[in-house]
Amino acid sequence: MYRRSTRPAELSALPPPVVAAIDRHVGQRQLRLDAVRAWVTHSENPPSESFFGKLFGSRANSADPDAWHDTYVVLHPTHLVVATAGEKRPMSVLSLPLALASMVRGSGLALAADIPGANDGVTVTGFPGEHGQTGSYFVGLGPDAAGRECAAALEAAITAAKNPR
Repeated sequence: MYRRSTRPAELSALPPPVVAAIDRHVGQRQLRLDAVRAWVTHSENPPSESFFGKLFGSRANSADPDAWHDTYVVLHPTHLVVATAGEKRPMSVLSLPLALASMVRGSGLALAADIPGANDGVTVTGFPGEHGQTGSYFVGLGPDAAGRECAAALEAAITAAKNPR
């Protein structure tokens, strides 16, 4: 449903509100942002191609109020930090120790429904969820080289954290 592109990023080059939100989040968890890798994925929610979608000016994903949003993936030596911001949605930041994380390529729901673009990202499980259940989060990535690099780096970091030498 989205058009995505991913690129590597330097934390210092991110928008100041994003940097401030990530700094607050990691500061509360006593994490330092030394030796991190980061990527930014820009996701566009294009106009709907269906007859009724065009008629009513809907977007491809009508449940998403934003025409675009950005996802920031920060790979810390021990944690995954994910931030999301859009034109209407508020900034949100989540983190998870890599040793508690699991990931699969793509979105389980989208893959089951055979939705185009379902493999353009990773589903990370291990976040605190509701009612004591484990939560998951789909991190959309571009189909480009940087998106593949981000997914591979995340998978390698989770595997290394779960299998220390």
